[in-house]
Amino acid sequence: MNGRPVLSVRKLTKLFFNPARPDAISVGVRGVSFDIHRGEAVGLIGESGCGKSTLGRCLVGLQRPDGGEVAVGETIMSELRGRQLRTFRKAVQIVFQRPETCLNPRMTVFTFVKQAMRNFQTVPSGEERARMIELAELVGLRADTLGRFPHQLSGGERQRVAIMRALACKPDVIVLDEPTSALDVSVQAQILKTLRDLQSRVGTSFLLISHDVAVVRYICSRVMVMYLGVIIEEGPSDIVLSRPAHPYTQALLAATPRLRPKQGEQVSLRGELALDQVIAGECPVRARCPFAHERCKTAPPVAVLPGNQRVACWLAADADTTRPTPSTSRKAFP
Repeated sequence: MNGRPVLSVRKLTKLFFNPARPDAISVGVRGVSFDIHRGEAVGLIGESGCGKSTLGRCLVGLQRPDGGEVAVGETIMSELRGRQLRTFRKAVQIVFQRPETCLNPRMTVFTFVKQAMRNFQTVPSGEERARMIELAELVGLRADTLGRFPHQLSGGERQRVAIMRALACKPDVIVLDEPTSALDVSVQAQILKTLRDLQSRVGTSFLLISHDVAVVRYICSRVMVMYLGVIIEEGPSDIVLSRPAHPYTQALLAATPRLRPKQGEQVSLRGELALDQVIAGECPVRARCPFAHERCKTAPPVAVLPGNQRVACWLAADADTTRPTPSTSRKAFP
């Protein structure tokens, strides 16, 4: 994609340790790098506990990374202090899984969103109500909702208010951390349609963190797959989600519920996600991968396949321009 990215992440690291096992990394983000361009919607998928939410919280400054850089344009977050951080926080906003955790129960919707506008000085004084009505229309809320308190709203309306507040800050990027998982199915569909419409009308970039592959497929043009704190595969959504090259991505998609089960051999992983068994310098999936080889004890190279699909796997590197499938992968690793 051409043009300077609005958000750049380079070797971002945030590690957590188990006091009972100080020599073992329990969970975190390990050397993650990626870019997000203006108007782009990028999905981040993976199992619960793989580090997705930790990454999102580091991007918005809610957790301080142990290393690496997060930059919006030419502004690097780690170089900012005090009031300078306000500009960065304005540029990168977050919408949480449960909106009631960020809504003030003592404030009406109007007061809550107005506070964000004034904190970041995004709307001239006296013009807040006109802008508020415009934002309410954008996210699918009625104007009379502005005078209500959070307890008077449904779950879907609360999530729309959270999105509305993020938009009121005029951000470059909005991190959406499981924005629909706590909602009923019918409400999920409404929120997803709202988010998709916002992409074309506002042009704000999204990082959508989710474990729901169908949601990512609907919203995002590009997807990243995370496992134990590292990105193991990324590329255009239509390619990665239809022709995954990494065995872990294949297993993840094979476990997704389908109306019509996919025919043929499916990849499955051994055991469970082991958060305290990260071994530096080797493929993080090696202990569970059915195709693991002796070389997997060393960090795999990043293979670039047709369509700009990037895969951190020895299997993909050996396959060169041929995407491995479950039926051919067993021949690659005897």
